[in-house]
Amino acid sequence: MSRESEISVTERQILDLIKFRSNERHRFFGSNDYIAECLTIKEKSAKNMVNKLVRLGYLNRVMEGKKRYLHYTGKEYKPIIGDLSNYDKARLKQEVAHYQTEYKDAEQLIELLNIEIAQLKANKLTLEQSIRVYRNILLQFGMTEEQEMELFSKVYAEMFGG
Repeated sequence: MSRESEISVTERQILDLIKFRSNERHRFFGSNDYIAECLTIKEKSAKNMVNKLVRLGYLNRVMEGKKRYLHYTGKEYKPIIGDLSNYDKARLKQEVAHYQTEYKDAEQLIELLNIEIAQLKANKLTLEQSIRVYRNILLQFGMTEEQEMELFSKVYAEMFGG
């Protein structure tokens, strides 16, 4: 920590990151793990530094449900880096790759489900067999049993008026 500042270089980097990733319309919602990954520090260190920055009045912490937002208060400090456009570039590349993979997986799943539905229509299955197949389809989409029962109730009501 420098003598002219009450906060360390890494704590100033956290402030720089939060200022870079937020503005009047977009609040910073990155987790301590995200901050740690961007700065290549441990998550516990990021947590302690964020808590210190809140305590010293550099950051405000706002909780909305389980989501935490951090906001720079405007308290002056000496920034580390002026241009942060490449600051967390590696992390953003990882996120893009992850979402591209998820998208391809979802496309394949939809294709398989369409094949299953076509086979269901072609085969004259019993009601019990059809329900079993549709339940498997819904489970593949991550539907809970409660959501499934709600859906079946709506379908039943539409089909049989009750």
